[in-house]
Amino acid sequence: MNNLSISRFAVAIGALSLSAYACSGDTGEGASGGLANGGKATGSGGTIPGIGGSTGKGGTTGTGGTINPGSGGTGGTQVVDPDTACGTGNANANLLPVNMMVMFDRSGSMLDCIDGEDRPQGEICPSGPSRWDTASAALKAFFADPGAADLGVALRFFPHDSPAPGCSGGMQAVCDEQACSQVLVDMGTLQAAAGDPHETALVSAVDGAGPPVTGGGNQGTPIYAALSGALIWATAYQDAHPEQRTIVVFVTDGEPNGCNEDFDDISALASDALADSGVRTYMIGLTDVNGGGVNQQDMDQVADAGGTNNAIFISDGASATQELIDAFNSIRGMALACDFEVPDSTISGMAIDPHLINVNYTPGAGAVVPLGIVGSADDCGQLQAWYYDNPITPTRIILCPAACDTVSADPNAVIDIVAGCAPRDPDPVQ
Repeated sequence: MNNLSISRFAVAIGALSLSAYACSGDTGEGASGGLANGGKATGSGGTIPGIGGSTGKGGTTGTGGTINPGSGGTGGTQVVDPDTACGTGNANANLLPVNMMVMFDRSGSMLDCIDGEDRPQGEICPSGPSRWDTASAALKAFFADPGAADLGVALRFFPHDSPAPGCSGGMQAVCDEQACSQVLVDMGTLQAAAGDPHETALVSAVDGAGPPVTGGGNQGTPIYAALSGALIWATAYQDAHPEQRTIVVFVTDGEPNGCNEDFDDISALASDALADSGVRTYMIGLTDVNGGGVNQQDMDQVADAGGTNNAIFISDGASATQELIDAFNSIRGMALACDFEVPDSTISGMAIDPHLINVNYTPGAGAVVPLGIVGSADDCGQLQAWYYDNPITPTRIILCPAACDTVSADPNAVIDIVAGCAPRDPDPVQ
């Protein structure tokens, strides 16, 4: 079973603890010695200069690494010299359990045939499956996948009057955001065992939510109300469970039809939820065989506002079901294992230079694998590497997709974030 267990995935944050390790050169015999505040480590592992003060005089050698303050080391903030020593800490940061609020489109266009053939009004596709067939099959397969165990999932469809009427657009627009915030299946945690009751509830909801083939009128695609409702629910859940991480996954095959159709306003919903509660919005667009049906630029805008950079697009075709399963798994992996805060120092007066950080991956079985840095997500390719959310003022460390896949597949993986050394270049793709 390929399952990333959150509770077993340890992340050691290198926070400039009292240990100092040489980045280059000889460490010296034992590398022992006291650390003078603002001064030097008198063992032969190298010196750590103080900024704003003279070299300390109180450093003493000896085993045990005792610390004696130097008489001249005060007066400035210390930064570990990247050419001299790397600071690494032993503080642990457990990954947060992830909860996924799925808002899923069931508008009339979801009944379109994936082979592009016309569907007679009031009938099912005469030549093969519909977009709903492939998308709903992917949703149920994802819920049943043992790899999704330990993931929290809540589910709502739009436009839909269940469980509360008013989440509709088009000619019958009601645009009740509060109605859209009432979930059809409340939050629960998926289990790996067969007969999981939460999986059963989710699959049953999918089976009962298909778009009406005949009747039902035109409920449109109320993207503003549906996304607002999803974020209302998710932010409330996140605020009530700060020890967990809640995200929204929004799946649609169309452009806004009914309610507020301005994508600047729709994007503002996502940016507000991110800023206020840290809830991120992932956008998945289901397109026709030519990539049409959704405005990809607009969906990218919402994803970027919601902190996830770009939307994911899946075209109709024989591989659409598997691609949607892969998209959900990719989102699960990113939320679980691939995004870390730049660590704070654990020593008063110490500062971590975010431009002097290395990231190491230690497999459950095997030697340490250094992960190099790249400039942005666009530079990742297939590299086992990482990048900053903002290279100028970084706050988060994000693993590239290839590294994310590797780490997510290893339930005993350990990530060490080591401060004080210039980042490595990534190894070339073999």
